[in-house]
Parts: sequence; C-alpha cells; structure tokens
Amino acid sequence: MERRAFIYTFMMSSGGMIFHGTKLNAMKPEKDDILIRMIFNNTGSCKGLKNAWGLSVWIEQSNEITLFDTGSDPDILQGNMTYLGLDSSRINRLIISHDHWDHNAGIEMILGKLPEKTNLYMVEQFREDYIKRYPDAQIIGVDEPLQIADHVWSTGSQSITYKDESLYEQSVILTKDNTMVLLTGCSHPGIVKIAKRALEIHPDKTLVLVAGGFHLMRTPENEVREISEELMDLGIANLAPSHCTGDKSIKIFREHWKDRFIDMNLGDQYIL
Repeated sequence: MERRAFIYTFMMSSGGMIFHGTKLNAMKPEKDDILIRMIFNNTGSCKGLKNAWGLSVWIEQSNEITLFDTGSDPDILQGNMTYLGLDSSRINRLIISHDHWDHNAGIEMILGKLPEKTNLYMVEQFREDYIKRYPDAQIIGVDEPLQIADHVWSTGSQSITYKDESLYEQSVILTKDNTMVLLTGCSHPGIVKIAKRALEIHPDKTLVLVAGGFHLMRTPENEVREISEELMDLGIANLAPSHCTGDKSIKIFREHWKDRFIDMNLGDQYIL
C-alpha cells in the first residue's frame, strides 16, 4: 500500500523524533540537530520515491552532509534525492559500509556531482582497490574506530567469513550530547557485535536508535529471537531494522520490541 502524502511525527522516549512522509523541505532542523534521511531502501514505500534493493542514508548537521552508502542504482538514487530536494553537490564526504553492489553502485555518480575531490571512507582492506576504481576521490581506509567529523564516527572495520571469503564492514555512529545513533549497512559481522562495538567506543552515551540492515533474511526464527534478546539486554532504546533484515525477522523484532520498534524505511527521517 502506498504511503499517504502527509507528514506525521512522534516523539520517542529517547528524545528523538521520527518523521514519516514524503517531503520536509520546509522544515529546517535546529543548528545542533542531526537529520537522518533514508533516501534509498528496498523496505517501505513513499510517494514520489522509488523502492529498490539497497541502502543509502543522507546525514545532515549544520549544513554539513555525510552520505552513508549509495544504493544499487545511481539513477534511482539521484531521482530520490531530486524529489526530496537534496542537492548532491553539497555532500562533504562519503562513507561506504562494505564493498557490495547494493551499497556502492552510486559512488561514481555522486563523485561526478561534486565540485572538488571528496573524502571517501572505506574499510582499510579495500583502500588500494578503491584508489584505483575511484581516482576522483580521496580514499581513506578505516581499520580502527575513527572520528570522521564532529558528530560522525566509524565503528572501524569488523570482519566475518562470508561465502568462504573474508568480508569487512564498517558502520556509522552519530553522536549528540549523551546520546548516539548506530546506522548499519548490512551488519554482516553481526548486529550484536556491531552494537557492542558502538557501546565500547562511547560507553558514556545511550544508544537511542539502531537502524539499517541486519542481514537476517535466512536466519532461523529461534536465532533471530535470541539476537533480539541480546540487543535488548544492551540497553538500546529503539530498533529500526530494514533492507536485508528480511520480512520474517522484521516481524519478530516488531513483536518483541513493541513501541520501541520504529519504521525507518524509504522516505523516513529521524532527528537526533
């Protein structure tokens, strides 16, 4: 069912605000607010936006723009940004979670829109490859946890064996005062492992939201329930699985987390 065109919001116990709707062009976040927009996702639907497999998140604070991942289709990514009134030439930096087609397909298109050589943060294990593939970017390899901007951190590279090969992935932490949000691409290394890393990096902050792909499409239901329990035991305030989490797993999280479950899908926006 297509989402209706009006905008509605609600306050969460963590103090953040979630916005569901099509456009928020008239709304300007406060100077210190962090605006998070889900601009590419296969989960959810939103009038004026195209749904496709993959993920991309627009992060904005004080007119500084970070783009986390670039989806699987450059034309759809550009079309969604255009509809939302987002100017890709304003992007200050790109962060790519991992080297999979559904997260990096729009890199070349984005770099072509930028007026100068831009920092592109990729896991260290693929830095040399990305230097060859994207000569128009300043490639920065990330291994250990790294502060990328005032409010933006990388968890650092985390690994897992996937399809008999080593796979490396980083996630994004956004911080504000005593709170933080964790954004994941696919969570191949494990969503619990990633959340624990975020809490290790910032033990003094409350993890108010974990959002993105959890890669649980083929995970047995009993294991998903165990993962849900482990996440809840970490003291996470709200959960917003999407992308590669899988419909059945999302349903389990929704039932378990109740009013602490959030729909952060295509077209949805969150203010920290």
